[in-house]
Amino acid sequence: MPDRYQFNPAAPLHAESHGYNKSPDLEDKIHCVAYVIDACKVSIMPEKLQEKLEASRRKVNLLGIPQLVLLTKVDEACPLVKDDLRNIYKSGYIKDLMQEVSTRVGVPLSCVVPVKNYNEELELDLSCDILLLSAVIQMLRFADNYFDNISDQPSSIGNSDK
Repeated sequence: MPDRYQFNPAAPLHAESHGYNKSPDLEDKIHCVAYVIDACKVSIMPEKLQEKLEASRRKVNLLGIPQLVLLTKVDEACPLVKDDLRNIYKSGYIKDLMQEVSTRVGVPLSCVVPVKNYNEELELDLSCDILLLSAVIQMLRFADNYFDNISDQPSSIGNSDK
């Protein structure tokens, strides 16, 4: 798709659309997909949204692109975590939420990454930064694995001299 493409669900991008790249180079392809889900709204996720996420996941799986879920606002979802963000992996509630998201979206539990959003803070918080950095590192690892998988495929030989 063209740079800065404006997504419009009423008019999906087609191969005939202006700016559509029918044979993208490796740097033009998606290397990792991250779904962002609000921890406070997991239990009330509409069935239609869950179906769309599942359909997206299936298509992305067919393309061999790694996927993960950023579970946001974990501090708002759990009082134990709100009191001290370092309790994130001690919270049974957050663990259950992560499992529920894993099941609903259809990704392994290891691909669900809890994070806290900065929204009212005026100062940086080391615990929040560590969670966010861990999420970024996980995304980079997934993208790196994508490149490893591409380089292992015979069809990538023509693209390796770039």
